[in-house]
Amino acid sequence: MNTPEPAPYASAWLHRDGAPPVPVTGNCSLGRAIANDVVLVDDRVSRRHATLHTQGVHELWLIDLGSRNGSYHNDRRVSQPTRLRDGDVIQIGPFRLVFHQASSTGERTALSPADQTQVDLRSLACWLMVADIAGSSALARERAAEELAVIVGGWFARCKEVIEDNGGTINKYLGDGWLAYWPAKDSSLPHVAQTLRDLRQIQDEGRPPFRVVIHHGVVVMGGVPSSGEESLAGPEVNLVFRQEKLAGNLGLPRLASQAAASLLHPQIPCSLSGTHPLSGQEGLHSFYTF
Repeated sequence: MNTPEPAPYASAWLHRDGAPPVPVTGNCSLGRAIANDVVLVDDRVSRRHATLHTQGVHELWLIDLGSRNGSYHNDRRVSQPTRLRDGDVIQIGPFRLVFHQASSTGERTALSPADQTQVDLRSLACWLMVADIAGSSALARERAAEELAVIVGGWFARCKEVIEDNGGTINKYLGDGWLAYWPAKDSSLPHVAQTLRDLRQIQDEGRPPFRVVIHHGVVVMGGVPSSGEESLAGPEVNLVFRQEKLAGNLGLPRLASQAAASLLHPQIPCSLSGTHPLSGQEGLHSFYTF
């Protein structure tokens, strides 16, 4: 079987019978609305149905955005972000899309070796925010697969809208959550605060219950020209994930690090929750509820 060739400079692409290949060079939205990167015109397709999200250098993930009729990955309905691999089949309504991705060695790609490997690394102060669905295993037992997919996908879609409306970026989707960031500028503080207010309103609905943690620190940020996406690394990224785990252990829906709380006040009033050790981190760390 011959694999359809992508457009020039694409290392990943979608193939649909009777249509030219669609290159995927970054995040890619799919749906009925004309504003999507891949427009699928059919009443069974939602206006904003799903998205392909680039993570790191070579990974692409399929995220359903709470669509009524669902997105299917290799004939299984998607209920959480799902990693795509070469040859996977995405079914949305009546549309069958085959995902293709050039190997990391550069086969079938027109990108030059310099573009594939060059990474611009720099240190940058950022706001880091992590959210995670609470009790996801119990939720999966209590809900039918179709209902669970709509609830979780709708939650991802609402969070994505809130973050992007406030100038943030979702950097990574996790099994039941996400990592978002804002470069730390004077103008970013009110947007971060508004995001926390908006997410609290979604939390109050409890569909699904989830935790939010916020931290502020210096990260190592790098981008690969071929993907156009940033990756985040460093001790502060590790800290915010351990902070989210601590919030789960303490049963707290919202938790701010000391660095974040000192900057958020008085826009977001914070109260000392206590000092706690964190795995892989030295000493005790103060955390605040808000």
